[in-house]
Amino acid sequence: MVQAPAWFDRLAPKGSLGRYAVAGVFNTAIFAVMLVLLGWAGGVTREQSEAWAVVWGIAWMGSSIVAHWVHRGFSFIPSTKIAYSLSTALPIYTLSFIGSSATFGLILEFTTWYLWFITAINTGAWGITQWLLNRTVIFRHDRAVRMARAQEE
Repeated sequence: MVQAPAWFDRLAPKGSLGRYAVAGVFNTAIFAVMLVLLGWAGGVTREQSEAWAVVWGIAWMGSSIVAHWVHRGFSFIPSTKIAYSLSTALPIYTLSFIGSSATFGLILEFTTWYLWFITAINTGAWGITQWLLNRTVIFRHDRAVRMARAQEE
């Protein structure tokens, strides 16, 4: 488990959107590297929106595997065992993979926006959705906080 400095824990406590966003910068960097490498390796051009949606999906799922462990150790106080968090993460990450790939492909297809602008908007929107699902379903952060408070009493 990653231990942050005390000042950071006060500024962005576990479970907060701010702390999730810090971890998200790391996870997004991994995603972006995968996206660029896969796009480059596949020779995908800006006009190939279907190919970019596939590349997006592969990069999303690959970076989601890393993100799960980052969020388990850094972003949240999990009240779930690893088997539970992995088994609930799989369908949630799969739905996010399908949804984010679809919205990315649709925005790319029907706009002339710059590729990285679309990536930032789509990643941000799906990141907030993922934060809510990670916090409430996958890691059950609020339950862990309640359990810790009950033990202190």
